[in-house]
Amino acid sequence: MGVKNRGRLWRSWWLSSLVLWAAASLWHCERPDAASPLILNDFEGQEDLQLIAWRCRTTFSLSERYRSHGHSGLLMTLYPDAYPGLRLLLTPGLRHWQGYRYLALDVINSGSESLLLHYRIDDQKDAEYGDRVNGSFHLEPGENHLRLNLEQIRTSGGKRPLKLDHIEAVMFFQTSPPKPLALGVDYIRLEREGASL
Repeated sequence: MGVKNRGRLWRSWWLSSLVLWAAASLWHCERPDAASPLILNDFEGQEDLQLIAWRCRTTFSLSERYRSHGHSGLLMTLYPDAYPGLRLLLTPGLRHWQGYRYLALDVINSGSESLLLHYRIDDQKDAEYGDRVNGSFHLEPGENHLRLNLEQIRTSGGKRPLKLDHIEAVMFFQTSPPKPLALGVDYIRLEREGASL
């Protein structure tokens, strides 16, 4: 092999190594941290209000007072009605929950009494009561850090596990509150195994 060919071979090897190193560095920098939560809504700006379904008998506004994470949270005022509450509008990238173990959120109960906050999770469109997940969180006055183990929940009727590869709807609501109720909601997220509360 001549000196000229060895020089080309060396330059080719060196350039290939440089390209591989740059690609590996870029992949490492852009890869999401495996421990990072998937944020469903953090209520940081007006665009986050467009990712919730607006309903009669419930008002929503951003609030610095009702935040647990970031700059603001959601102040949700529920008025007497059958099921006032919050429904998240999930974009396609937020419908795949596989690989996550917990649904977590922070709720501030501004009242002086404990109460129930109900949740509903659908893994198909227009799911009947028995074919979706239904449950409740117990809220104490003040800040509540809530976490739901996705591996342990089952549909109400068939007792089947939730299909985590395609979530259609997530709702948090009260059942017939007797008077207006103000709740702060913030940092709705999915967490992986081992995430600390």
